[in-house]
Amino acid sequence: MTVSELQLQFIRLYKEMNATYYQLAAAQELSPSEMDIYYTLCVLGDGCLQRDICNLALTSKQTINSALKKMEKQGFLWLEAGKGREKHIYLTPADKKIQEHRVRPIYLAEQAVLAEMGDPEQTQLIALLEKYIRLLQQRTANLQKEELQ
Repeated sequence: MTVSELQLQFIRLYKEMNATYYQLAAAQELSPSEMDIYYTLCVLGDGCLQRDICNLALTSKQTINSALKKMEKQGFLWLEAGKGREKHIYLTPADKKIQEHRVRPIYLAEQAVLAEMGDPEQTQLIALLEKYIRLLQQRTANLQKEELQ
């Protein structure tokens, strides 16, 4: 297989994985941002911070903040003041049920898939993805947007 063919296959797989998560969110009647919020709360538990969601989901603070405000207005969660400007995020009891029935099964499926792969494959998968990302970041660090003329 040529480098170009490998590149196309990798991009297709990357896009397929993104589409899978998008479809999972849609099937649960959640926006991607709502899924990120429920998912992070599923992993880290009630009381996590907005920055925790941004860090886990690699999503902008503005995007998550907008989703949090919308969900708070709809009564899905509430925010409690923390240190400085920090706000801790808590789900309402009804939304804990949504999280348990809609998001936790996805989280558990991911764990099951990784467990099926076994330790050597898990380690190899993570190591190779980390290497690819690191090398890509190095190779593209100096790229700048060309101004349209």
